[in-house]
Amino acid sequence: MPLNTSRTTPPLVLALVCAMASAFAPAQAADVVVQPSAGSSLIVTDSAGGAQRLRVQEDGRIALPGWQGLAQQTGPMCIDVTLGFVGPCPATTGFSLPYSATVGSVVPLFALNQSGSAGGISVQLPAGNSAAAIRVQHTGNGAGIQVDTGSGFSVHGRTDVRTSAAFVGDNSSGEAIVGRQSGTGCKDVLPDRCKGIGAVVGRHDGPGGYGVRGFVTSADGAIGVLGQVGINGGQGVAGRFENQNAANTFNTLEVSTTGSGAAVHVTGGANTQDLAVLTSSGTKVARIDKTGRGFFNNGTQTGGADIAEVIDTQGPLPQPGDVVEIDPDHPLHYRLSSGAQSPLVAGVVTTRPGVLMNADVQDATNLPALALAGRVPVKVTLEGGPIQAGDLLVSASIPGHAARAPTPPVPGTVIGKAMHGHDQPQGQTGVVEMLVMLR
Repeated sequence: MPLNTSRTTPPLVLALVCAMASAFAPAQAADVVVQPSAGSSLIVTDSAGGAQRLRVQEDGRIALPGWQGLAQQTGPMCIDVTLGFVGPCPATTGFSLPYSATVGSVVPLFALNQSGSAGGISVQLPAGNSAAAIRVQHTGNGAGIQVDTGSGFSVHGRTDVRTSAAFVGDNSSGEAIVGRQSGTGCKDVLPDRCKGIGAVVGRHDGPGGYGVRGFVTSADGAIGVLGQVGINGGQGVAGRFENQNAANTFNTLEVSTTGSGAAVHVTGGANTQDLAVLTSSGTKVARIDKTGRGFFNNGTQTGGADIAEVIDTQGPLPQPGDVVEIDPDHPLHYRLSSGAQSPLVAGVVTTRPGVLMNADVQDATNLPALALAGRVPVKVTLEGGPIQAGDLLVSASIPGHAARAPTPPVPGTVIGKAMHGHDQPQGQTGVVEMLVMLR
């Protein structure tokens, strides 16, 4: 509607009308046209004419210098599309970055509802930034971050750098990472439905990698991987290793150590019956009970050729192959043989026994052991004549040596039967294999 210019129009009214007309009325030809000169403006002031309320630059820019009772506005401005007002944005409609606020509220301070297919929050940092993309500091007992999901991963960490980890948990006094599986979602569906579902699962799809790796750096000693059962009355297996691929030729369990401690150490308690049980296709084939006794369904196979017993000695320590006799001055002790055809003769010190008795669990590598049965090397001399296969052997005059027995031998002096001959006079001594037999 064209303005009636036959009457005098106050400048303020004219400016407001112009602004209203340009903002809310459709533009029509020959409406009110204000043409400021270059560099000038259309200005609206307060009723006293001392404060500017609106400035429209001739280049199209609009300035809002301020409102009555308020300082000049430097923050964002908003348009109320309902009332048509232009003014400062309400404090709750936005914020500038960096932003910090302390608010006491019973409802979440920040809530997002994404109804589309895109993500909820996306944070991107440049390559040179080592700060955390999202940091949560919680001084209470609640969770720092809680994620609930329907079927996807609750938390998914990813990295392509070998020296970095997709997920790290740090704790100076308690558990760093804990996975809990309640079992309520699987045990009530089908029997054994929970079997194969782990509270913590490690998976590696590359060659030579580890599904689960635990290591310690403490010089005081610690445990790399620990499996426990029985807490809070629970029952089950503390650790299990399975090979589910029949074509897999690798070992199911390997233990390697470069230290001086045991590679495998098994400790039983007061209620323990067996320290180890070996089964094949569900049938027990071997076991070691809590006293250390071994049971084997099909016998044992060893590398030695004799059965021996660790003995206590007096005098010079007998060496493998030496002939020993009972020490009459020290009960239950032995000594090197001291004469020809000694009736005190007991046998020969073994070199590598197949079964070693009377050794308890001590390391008996350097302790003399008397061969009780089987085959054993023996030091011999030719003082009784050349030795032929099948000859009986008795103690010689040289301490610790054997010689061919006379015919007939004195009862109680024979220690064994030669299994091959010895007739070389060089040095008059040598070694022959002897079948242990006392008579």
